[in-house]
Amino acid sequence: MDVKTAVRNQIRIFNILKQAKLNNRLSHAYLFYGEEGVGKKEMAYALACLLYCPNNGCLECEVCQTILEGKHLNVEYIGVEQSKTMISKEQIASLQEEFSKTSLIEGSRVYIIDGIDTASVAAQNSLLKFIEDPINSAQTIGIFLAKDTSNVVPTILSRCALQYFDAYPLEKRVEQVMEQNIELLDAILSCCLTNNVLEAKEIAEDSEFIREKELFLKFIDLRNSKEAVLFYLDNVAFFDSERKISVLLKWTLLFLEDTNRVLDSKDSLILQPLYDKIKMYSVDFKTKIKDKIHLILNLFQKLQYNVIVKNVFHELIVNWI
Repeated sequence: MDVKTAVRNQIRIFNILKQAKLNNRLSHAYLFYGEEGVGKKEMAYALACLLYCPNNGCLECEVCQTILEGKHLNVEYIGVEQSKTMISKEQIASLQEEFSKTSLIEGSRVYIIDGIDTASVAAQNSLLKFIEDPINSAQTIGIFLAKDTSNVVPTILSRCALQYFDAYPLEKRVEQVMEQNIELLDAILSCCLTNNVLEAKEIAEDSEFIREKELFLKFIDLRNSKEAVLFYLDNVAFFDSERKISVLLKWTLLFLEDTNRVLDSKDSLILQPLYDKIKMYSVDFKTKIKDKIHLILNLFQKLQYNVIVKNVFHELIVNWI
């Protein structure tokens, strides 16, 4: 969790929270919402630092480090448990029981619920009284994290200060990843898989990413049915998961979209390091680009309906040339 980078990327939001703290106008409940990887969780911890840090949320002192490492006794975090798809009512009940106990440390208490939009209506409703009337006398601040607000019950929305987190621009994320000694193409491809800069760096350094990139570059070089069949036979065992085939589809879609804009300007391309390949592809398959885009989008949709991954890969190869 790279809180410093997230704060730098969302400095406007951090400054709003900081000013509210200085003016003693912090809300008792916040809802941070936006796409994955835009800094919601990191900002929640930064807000907790603002409450306790003697230096107005420096993110560096011993107090801040205790919070950021998840060791502060007055800061509780719950998220969707591994192998689960939603926040459970039992998790919320456990949180409330913990907050019913007197803390060994004076000051505000903070709870962060990551994925409130995944919780059932019953689980969310169990929070309402807790939000308005904390169990003990200590000041309590709830921070709820969600992808969007559509699955959050209106009564919780009405009790929270809402803060939308916009996605950090791709070019800025790429710049930050390249600062970590990652090559341009690797930085672009990894940043297209996540909004989180630290995660993008980790992806780019993973051995599986290297193999995925290699196969993607081979795939966009396919020019006839024989090559396509050989590619399928050589790699069908590799593309054995939804994640792997999704990566190939996502990068291929970016490549195809770039072929549609290559005549405008090289600067308008996302995959600029592949300019020569994009330019050549736009000539070789000029009349087929839209059909190929439609194919990729259709396969994405099939993945959402749990079609067998091998069948998706097979359909991609059969219809590609």
